[in-house]
Amino acid sequence: MSKTLLSTVLLFLVFAAFLWWGLWQLANRTSTEDVIYALMLLGCAGYALVSILLLPRKKTGDEQERHSSRARQTQR
Repeated sequence: MSKTLLSTVLLFLVFAAFLWWGLWQLANRTSTEDVIYALMLLGCAGYALVSILLLPRKKTGDEQERHSSRARQTQR
C-alpha cells in the first residue's frame, strides 16, 4: 500500500474515532465538563475532516492536458 493511501486511510480513521468518541461523550454527559470535553473532541474531528478535504487530488488525463496547455500558453 502506498504511503499516501495509508496516510489518507489513517487520517480518515482518526476523523471517525474522534467523531464517534465526541458524539458518545455528548450523548452520555453527566456534567458541564463532559459537554466541553465532547465539544473539544468534535473540534478535533472537524479539524481532521478539513484536513481530508484539503488533501491534493489526483489529476485525471484530461486535467493534466488542460494544465499543460495552460502552461504552454503562459510561456508564449
